[in-house]
Amino acid sequence: MTDNKIIELTPFRADLARALARRGERLLMSTDLADEVAALEPLEAYYIVREIGLGQSLPILLELSEEQLEACVDLDCWSRYDFAADSLDEWLTAFALAGPESLAKGFFALDYVVQLLFLAQTVTVYDPDMDQVPPQENEEDNEPARAMTPDGFYLLELKTELALKIHPFTVLDALYQYDLAATHQLLSEVRVELPSQIEEEALRFRNGRMQDIGFVTPDEADVLFSKPAARQPSARPQKPVDGPVTRVPSVYAGPLIESSLLQQALSLITDKECLARLEQEIVWAINSAIIAYGEKTKDTKQITDIAERVRDTICLGLEVLIAKQDADCPLDSEAAVAKAADLLETWYVSDLFRHGFAATQGLQQDVRKAMREPRFAAWYDLPDTEQSDESGARLERAFVDALLGRHALRSGFDISHPEDVKAFACLADVDVARVRLKRLVDQLCQM
Repeated sequence: MTDNKIIELTPFRADLARALARRGERLLMSTDLADEVAALEPLEAYYIVREIGLGQSLPILLELSEEQLEACVDLDCWSRYDFAADSLDEWLTAFALAGPESLAKGFFALDYVVQLLFLAQTVTVYDPDMDQVPPQENEEDNEPARAMTPDGFYLLELKTELALKIHPFTVLDALYQYDLAATHQLLSEVRVELPSQIEEEALRFRNGRMQDIGFVTPDEADVLFSKPAARQPSARPQKPVDGPVTRVPSVYAGPLIESSLLQQALSLITDKECLARLEQEIVWAINSAIIAYGEKTKDTKQITDIAERVRDTICLGLEVLIAKQDADCPLDSEAAVAKAADLLETWYVSDLFRHGFAATQGLQQDVRKAMREPRFAAWYDLPDTEQSDESGARLERAFVDALLGRHALRSGFDISHPEDVKAFACLADVDVARVRLKRLVDQLCQM
C-alpha cells in the first residue's frame, strides 16, 4: 500500500495520537489528574482503569464521576443478563484501600438499583421484631455470619455463596459511618424487595446506559455478521449521532493508527464533523463486535485483538466494494485509497464490515464441504495423542480450526504461534486461503 504522502499528522492521526497520550500510566503522572479524569468519556475512563489494573488505579478511581463509575460497573460487573457481585467486590476492594469514607463514597456513587442489587446478593436483611428469623447454622465458624446494624434496627445474615475480598459487613459499616439514613433506607428496601425484581430493574437501566456508549444487545450486535445491504444508503448523516463526539479509546487507537487501507482512507478526510461521525461509527462497530464475539471487556489485550479484527474486516469490505466499482483499480494504489475515502463518506461503517465479513463466507462453505470428505474429516478428528507433531501439520490444523469457527478467521500462518488468529484483511488473504484449503483437501483426499 502506498502511504508516503498521507501518513502525516492528519486530523485522524492527530485524534489517535491524543487517544494514545491518554494511556493510564501517563495519566497517573499528570499534575492535573482531577481535570484530566473529568475530561475522559466513560468508555475511555473504563479502559484506562482496566489497562493499568484496579490495584494501581486508586488515584483515578477517586476522581471518577458517577457517570464514569456507572459505565465501569456496567461493563465489568455483568455477564450477559446476570449481575456479578464478586466483580463489583473487586472495585469496592480498590476503593477500600483509601479508607472507609472512600469506600462509602464509591458505593453511593453507583446507580441506586446496583446498590440494592449488590446488597441483595450478599446479605439477607431481617427485622427481628417483625420477621421470623431462622436458626443460625455453622455458629462455630470463625467469620461472623450474622450481625446487628449499628442503629439496632436490622439483623444481617451473610449469604455464603460468593467468595468476596471485602466482607459485606465491612462495606455496610463504612456506609453507616458515612450516611446512616441512606444506608438504613437501602436495607429497608433490600428486606422487602425480591432480588430477581431488583436485578431485572437494574438490567433495564444498565442496557439503556450501554446503548448510550455504543454497546447494543447481543441480537443487535449479531447484525454485524448478517448479509450486507446491496446498495449504499440514500442519505448519510454528516454529524455524530446525538451530537457529542465519541472519542476513540486508547485500546482501540493502537490498531487503528497502524497502516491499513482504512487508516489511509480516513487520513484523507479533513471535514471535522464527518471524521467525528466515522470515528463514532468505528467505536460502535468495535463495541458491537465485542458483544457479538462474546468477549469480556476486562481483558484489554483481547479487546485490542477485537479492534484489529474489526479494522481488518472493514478494510476487506472496502476492497470488495472498490473491486465492484472498478475491477482494474490496483488495490495497493493511491487511487484505491481515494475510492476508499469516498466509500467511507457514503456507506455506514457497519455495512462496510458486513461486506468484508460476507467475503469470507465462501471459505467457510468450502471448509464445511471438505469436512464431508471422509479422509479430510478423519484427519481433522484425529485425537490429540495421534496427531503429528510436525509444525506444518499444526499450522494446517489451526488454519482449518479458524475457518470452522462461528466466523471464519485466518490462522496457521506463524510457525512460532500456530494458533494465533486474525481477520481476513484483504482480498489477497481470502484468495491465498482458498488456494491453501484446496491444496490441503486434494492432498488428504488423494492419500
